[in-house]
Amino acid sequence: MVDSRPLRGRSEPLSRALSVVRQVRTVSSSGVVLITGAAGMGKTAVLTEICRQATGQRFRVTLTNCDEIEQVSPGAPVIAVLRSGRDPLISADDYEELSLAQPLMLADGIAAYLEKAAASAPLVIAIDDLHWADRVSQFLLRSLIPRLVGLPVLWVLTSRDRRLEHQVATVDHVRFHHLPLTPLTGPDLAAMAHDRLGRLPSRHTQQLLAASDGNPFLAVQIIDGIARTADRGDEVPAEFTAAIHHRLAELDDPARRIVELLAVAGRPLPVDDLAVLQPELTPASRTRLIGDAVLSGLVVETAATLAFRHDLIRETVYATVAGHTARRLHRRIANHLLTDTGQPLLAASHVKAAAISGDLSSALILISAAELLTSTSAEDAGELAMLAFGTLRPSHDQWFDIGVRSLVVLARGQRVADTLTVADQLLARADEADAIGQIETVTARALWLGGRVAELTDRCDQVLRLPGLTPAIAARLTAARALARTRMIPGAEAAEGARIALATARAVGDQEATTLALQASGEAAKNEGRHRTSLRHFRDLRPLLGTSYLAEEIISLQLLDRYEHAQILLDQCRKDDESSVETALPALAYAQLWQDFNLGRLDDADAGARGLIELGRQLGTSVHALEAMMIHSAVLLSGGDFQAARRQIEEAASVTDTDEHFRDQAIPLMQGWLAATEGDLGRATTILAPMLDSAAEARSFWPWWPGWMAVFYDIGTAAGETKFAQQAIEIAEIGAERNPGLCSFEGLALNLRGRADNDLAVIARSAEVLASSPRPALQAVGAFTYGRALLGSGDREAALIQLDRAWDLYHAMRERVGRDGVEAIMRQAGARRTKWAQAAARPTTGWEALTDAEQRVAKLIAAGHTNKSAASTLGISVNTVGTHLRAVFAKLDVQSRVQLTNTLHAADIRPDPNVSAARGTPAR
Repeated sequence: MVDSRPLRGRSEPLSRALSVVRQVRTVSSSGVVLITGAAGMGKTAVLTEICRQATGQRFRVTLTNCDEIEQVSPGAPVIAVLRSGRDPLISADDYEELSLAQPLMLADGIAAYLEKAAASAPLVIAIDDLHWADRVSQFLLRSLIPRLVGLPVLWVLTSRDRRLEHQVATVDHVRFHHLPLTPLTGPDLAAMAHDRLGRLPSRHTQQLLAASDGNPFLAVQIIDGIARTADRGDEVPAEFTAAIHHRLAELDDPARRIVELLAVAGRPLPVDDLAVLQPELTPASRTRLIGDAVLSGLVVETAATLAFRHDLIRETVYATVAGHTARRLHRRIANHLLTDTGQPLLAASHVKAAAISGDLSSALILISAAELLTSTSAEDAGELAMLAFGTLRPSHDQWFDIGVRSLVVLARGQRVADTLTVADQLLARADEADAIGQIETVTARALWLGGRVAELTDRCDQVLRLPGLTPAIAARLTAARALARTRMIPGAEAAEGARIALATARAVGDQEATTLALQASGEAAKNEGRHRTSLRHFRDLRPLLGTSYLAEEIISLQLLDRYEHAQILLDQCRKDDESSVETALPALAYAQLWQDFNLGRLDDADAGARGLIELGRQLGTSVHALEAMMIHSAVLLSGGDFQAARRQIEEAASVTDTDEHFRDQAIPLMQGWLAATEGDLGRATTILAPMLDSAAEARSFWPWWPGWMAVFYDIGTAAGETKFAQQAIEIAEIGAERNPGLCSFEGLALNLRGRADNDLAVIARSAEVLASSPRPALQAVGAFTYGRALLGSGDREAALIQLDRAWDLYHAMRERVGRDGVEAIMRQAGARRTKWAQAAARPTTGWEALTDAEQRVAKLIAAGHTNKSAASTLGISVNTVGTHLRAVFAKLDVQSRVQLTNTLHAADIRPDPNVSAARGTPAR
């Protein structure tokens, strides 16, 4: 039965929340209401009332809560919104399948269900007690709120922790309201007492209520105690803790043990589970004792399940349980969850509270749970693995086996410091060469991912000197060493080492050694600019590692000018719902960035880069985030926003938890480019010269990206640094030699050589070759330099044709710096074009302010597409669609998808029915 009594002292925050409810329903926009306050302040009561009134306004309401015990079940509270209520959003079978997905796939799946539901009715998604949310649930929340922007979805969240505010308050176009609940005033407490007692409170009652410090839950406990003991004339303890102790003391020992067991369980407990956990009780006595516990006012029984009336009561009761008793009950519950209900993750949460040194069963439960969590929540998995490893002493006969299993979990989670800690402890007690080699092989992968290649090499060298290594272990270590040395030594030497490692691995028939050696061979070939060879090695990895190196395969295709084939693989990845793709998703998003950037789709590249940066923040990792920052900086530089580019480069330079090798290459590249763009050529050459000097050593693949050497050549000639410019030409020519028949490499080498020699025929040939490149930026370089050379030769008419083409290419890409450079040359030649003024007069709001990419997204969303279907249609990521959509909302001044649809309809703007899935352009 719903309590019809008013929420005293909460009319103002409730009124604010209900205004958001009405706005979400009226405007079909998104909103977030965050209710915060200390335990017992009435957060759940306010949330429940919001849900009740939203239901009356024909919202579809889903309600779930987080609890302390279930923190070890990744994403459980957020996934549960799909099965909440009388009309769940998802079937039980689909729910079970979805709950097994990894975080990124999980966010995508939940968003799809919620988008579909919001299309038919406004939604309220209420999640209580977010202060207990696990890491995956927090990630899902940060992902889903911006994903559902513009849909009639209201998030109602409660938390004791106000720090949650910064995670949910900064999403553009989602109205945010923070409702901090403060203690009730004296009149509010008196009104509450009148509501519940049916009479004005006496002076004594008011004195007791004052002890609650305005906490409504504590006040209710006092008032209910007064109502319960009125006939007996007992005095109600003024302090809440004392009141709870008093109620526990009134129970006989068996009933009190039931309440204590419920407190240790940490979540509602089915009566059937109680029968298993306390088998000494007969059914009749159990029923009587449960009744006594309910009469105490501490617990309630609903649908054959026992639960505390409030979490604050559970916490207070738990504090009264003796330490040894709590540990015994935790172990009993853990055994029940593991053996009777098959819930190892929940069992692990109890073992964490009960584990003591030397407890093998606890260590086994913890490491098993850690292994289950590795792919879904690496941070939680690492914590459990470290706890499992620390539970046993080295003298225990299972310590080493538990340690090796812990090591694997830590290495997979890229916890380099913890991996080394465990590895070194294991190595200190390992005598057999193969055991040492196995430990170092696992450690090597963690060191590689952490960019600590010198340490990796040293550790492999030490083990390889040991006598008695089996051929398989020696092959693994040799391959790991070869992989590390691709970042340390010149390319040809690294390639030879990788070749030997691969031959050795195949000779001994060891799959792990073969995968490491293939990875080393692919990296070495890529660093040398031998992209066909690199592609072959990365493709050989696919049968062994699945999709883990698919992104490298795609990037190799891009470097070979095979962008259509790269797009086919990217599109296939979006259609593939297998969880094996999940671990590769950030890398695949990175490959998509390069696809968009190289094909001149700078709007999509920039949106994707910002989405990947945000994804890194959500996942708590900088893997690929640094690369995304570099692309975002490049787009800003191309667009002429030098100050924003400088800020982004400075932010990128502050990222330290990433691959140092990439960071030490990428940051100076961007700093030098920025300095040159701002006219500081001396500083630019000072920064970039060392990189150019070492480029031929091929310890990184950056010199072999077509386009960089054109930038370096321009900087060198503008600065009057002949050697600098000549080095750029030589590297471009080496790239063309190693990749024969590729327009981008061949055309660029011809272009730089022709310009250096002032050879008009060679420049003309370069323009012809670059015109066949799939990269618009290189096409523009060819046309611009040929047009400028033609002007120098006196052929103005032919020159303007080439310069017009270059201007159009730069304009289509929204590459303002390049476009302005072409325009300046044409003005000097006396040319004028109407299109120049039109380009300069671009509005900042309204439909014409939208980029081409934003217009495509706007049309599809207005036509009823979801973010996912729009992404599939346009061949971009869901994150990129969300970034574009928020920009559309800002420029069109709309708050919802309904308003967007109405705006486009009023302007008679309709989606193009012939949009290709690959590029979002009219099909031919």
